[in-house]
Amino acid sequence: MARIVPLGTNGYFPSHGRHTMSFLVLGPEQALLLDAGTGVSRLLEPQIQELLRPYSMLNVVVSHYHLDHVVGLAYLPAVWARGGLRIYAPAPPLVDAEPEDALDRLLAPPLFPSSWRSFGVAIEALREERSRVAAWEAHLWRQAHPGGSVGMRLGDDLAYLTDTVADPSLASRLRGVRLLLHEVWTYDDTAGEAAAKGHSDFSAVAELVRCSQISAVMLVHHPPSRSPEEAETLAAAMARQTRVRVLPGIEGQVYEF
Repeated sequence: MARIVPLGTNGYFPSHGRHTMSFLVLGPEQALLLDAGTGVSRLLEPQIQELLRPYSMLNVVVSHYHLDHVVGLAYLPAVWARGGLRIYAPAPPLVDAEPEDALDRLLAPPLFPSSWRSFGVAIEALREERSRVAAWEAHLWRQAHPGGSVGMRLGDDLAYLTDTVADPSLASRLRGVRLLLHEVWTYDDTAGEAAAKGHSDFSAVAELVRCSQISAVMLVHHPPSRSPEEAETLAAAMARQTRVRVLPGIEGQVYEF
């Protein structure tokens, strides 16, 4: 049994008490962050620190290099000072940037007081569709998003698809996964506009969920304008349309899957 703790579920910028994208996955032996937005700051919260107490290594896997997914990398020296640190970072052809080039631009003067190279962090470049991410055998693929983003399936435990156009043809890749995290950036009335920017609409995600025979889904990467009540209504609609268990994705709560 694995556990997941949403730390940040917003895209773009924080709002409504939600941070930007980061999810803590707690396996039997290893801890993994899916993305590193401002949600990384929640690692300082006492209940999260208690959950991390058994782990001596923090692994981070990055889906792509847009700021709402990586700005929290700058927080790592402050929030994780007691153990090893490893970042799994996408590289061509999965995305359009080399990991070290992207991190040199993000975490170095004048935008940051020191280089990420002083963090004592190990960088693992992800280039192959079949890779290993911490304790998980990973299946990775390039998604439709400016600059590229990475969709990933980590064993049979979970799949993480954000900043992408929902693609029902991926159902065979997701079949049998216990938990799918998928963005729903927009409603159907603005689906074309969202797709042009590399984002997903509700109906396309629902179709993918229906076809995938997954056990549960969590809707993520909310637009800042979406209120908690609207997010709850969206989750309920997804459950009705797909007859799949929908986890609320409330930040700071622990979900087993």
